Amino acid sequence: MKKISILFILIFTIFIITGCGPKVPTGVTGGYYTSADCQGKPDAIFNPAKAADKIVVVKSEHKMYLYKNGKVIETFPVSLGANDYQGNKVKRGDKRTPVGSYTILNKRCHPVKYRAMTISYPNAQDRRRAADIGVDPGSMITIHGQPHWNADGHGDSYTLAHDWTDGCIALTNSDLDKLWGRVAVGTPIIIKN
Repeated sequence: MKKISILFILIFTIFIITGCGPKVPTGVTGGYYTSADCQGKPDAIFNPAKAADKIVVVKSEHKMYLYKNGKVIETFPVSLGANDYQGNKVKRGDKRTPVGSYTILNKRCHPVKYRAMTISYPNAQDRRRAADIGVDPGSMITIHGQPHWNADGHGDSYTLAHDWTDGCIALTNSDLDKLWGRVAVGTPIIIKN
């Protein structure tokens, strides 16, 4: 028993020394983002001259396209709902990303996912479809960033290789800063398969 305890202490010490142990990223307090964490980022300052007039998400490509005057001006890789492989969003809690035409309702700092842009899901068609099968369509679908453990972007390749959200569209924090600076409240967003 004593040898196991010594071995555990030795392994734990090696993890801490090599940086493989638990690490709280810079700027994250208590495991949550503060409002200060999403302030003062040059890319995130809204620039009307560079503003997109439409967002298109193509789920099969795991890509988000920003358009201006009919031309793609920026492309971002995205992660989708954890159960998106089962089809499009139908009801609350199904962890699928919806398909349809929406708008950006608001932009806000988010304590868990860095920043969030709320999408106008459910639209009238989503509500009708849910009512027809007797379910709650859900709400609060957003475009958001990364969890606090990935605030510095060290896990971006992992999170972008997986669909992990509750139905939202996730970008890296650095890409979300760029999106933030190019998208106004009211911008249309089309999500398609």
